[in-house]
Amino acid sequence: MLKQMSSAFFAPLDQYPSAGMFTSAHLISLLVCFVIVGVCLLASRKMQWKTVMKLTKILAVIITLLELIKIGYNFYFGYTWLDAWFPLSYCSLFIYALWLSGYGKGVFKKLGDAFIIMGALLGGIGFLIFPTTSLMRYPIWHYLCLYSLFFHTAMIYLSFMYLKQQKTLVNRKTYVYFSVYFMIGAMISIILNVLFGSNIMLLREPFNVPFAFVHEIQKHSQVAYTLLAMLAYLVGPALFSLIVKIILARQTRKFN
Repeated sequence: MLKQMSSAFFAPLDQYPSAGMFTSAHLISLLVCFVIVGVCLLASRKMQWKTVMKLTKILAVIITLLELIKIGYNFYFGYTWLDAWFPLSYCSLFIYALWLSGYGKGVFKKLGDAFIIMGALLGGIGFLIFPTTSLMRYPIWHYLCLYSLFFHTAMIYLSFMYLKQQKTLVNRKTYVYFSVYFMIGAMISIILNVLFGSNIMLLREPFNVPFAFVHEIQKHSQVAYTLLAMLAYLVGPALFSLIVKIILARQTRKFN
């Protein structure tokens, strides 16, 4: 029985119907993830910054180990193309940001802080609402789906904690660090996409993106699509974090 459950938990691609997007499985998991975020935020409302940093260090180790299991799974079944295993999607930048923020110092820590504060919140929410990768390929109870849901839930929760504790860091200087951090990842992704025909960070084509106009742009101009995608990554998350900062600041003034 245990062996059968383990076999299904790590089942190969296409062995079971995928969870899909906007299906009952997806919507229920979306609700569960948001409830978990809410409960965790409520439980940690008095958490100090020192404790948040300890949590960041713990998450860095846990998520890295889970990511290594994901990579091992893909290689075991022969899914060795870059898109399948190489951890350089937009959200994968969260992994390196955890290490930089939790264990880094100086500029390196600022780069990690910047992504968690300005890039992680909308990235996590965006994936949970539009799960373009694992849920489109595997059943909801598959390891890759559950890991992905946990990963992006952690992104949302930790970003909220950073925004709550470090509201003053939502500024132009932090945005510069966020932009530099993202652009390093984007440049590496573009080079790999050109060399290997991959679609890392979705910078080559809008794979499973549910917006027709985006696909039309890519059909007419590859360069225009790539620039649009990069602009969306740079502007959207930071603007969203700024809005959340304003909301949190107003709530703080009300309670004070």
